[in-house]
Amino acid sequence: MKRLVAVPVYNEEKTLRGVLESIRKFHKGCLLVINDGSTDASAEVIRSFTDVICISHISRAHNAGYGQSMIDAFRYALDEGYDELVTIDCDDQHEPRHIPALFDSIAGVDVCSCSRYLRESAEDDTPPPDRMAINLKLTGIINRVTGYGLTDSFCGMKGYRVAALKPLNLTETGYAFPLQFWIQAFHFGLTVREFPIARIYKNHSRTFGEKLDNADARLAYYYSVLEKEMKRWSMSLPLELIPTT
Repeated sequence: MKRLVAVPVYNEEKTLRGVLESIRKFHKGCLLVINDGSTDASAEVIRSFTDVICISHISRAHNAGYGQSMIDAFRYALDEGYDELVTIDCDDQHEPRHIPALFDSIAGVDVCSCSRYLRESAEDDTPPPDRMAINLKLTGIINRVTGYGLTDSFCGMKGYRVAALKPLNLTETGYAFPLQFWIQAFHFGLTVREFPIARIYKNHSRTFGEKLDNADARLAYYYSVLEKEMKRWSMSLPLELIPTT
């Protein structure tokens, strides 16, 4: 079984070293790091690991977006013949200790999606209210359309059976990438289960950048991508599901 862990990176110099070291404790196979035009010292941190672990490095001169990093990870896994892929963010919100169990949980499904809401704990952090509200709203819409029964449609930590990704035609380069992914996953018949993880928010000041820091603008952007993707695959969205705030 050929397994890959992929980490999208954009200006994560403060947390990147610790995350990569932690990943190495739980995953001895190859690691793909996608440096999406970081302007801090992230590239130097990545290079410091290349002699001690099996690491591949995609580096862009300019920021192309979170979605593009995910598209690159999928393409790399397919092109290099990997069987399974785990994606994990490097902002300290995802715990690498889950990687072995997440790989094991891919058995029997195409996607094992981590959820910060599947199993509540008193130790869970309280998320920023706007992020939680938007996540719940969009997850509800995805569930009505797909029947997947998700509790967290935006979590970036996921496990994938790589062969199942081959028919997907993903083009969304921004933060709405998960919405496009779920619609195509449903269209192409991918099977899904969720995997519970802790809800960790260490930095409430993290931003989406520019106008997307406004919750209404972010929701409008997410919905526009969702509506466009559904039309692309001849799906219709009931009017009562259209976000109005």
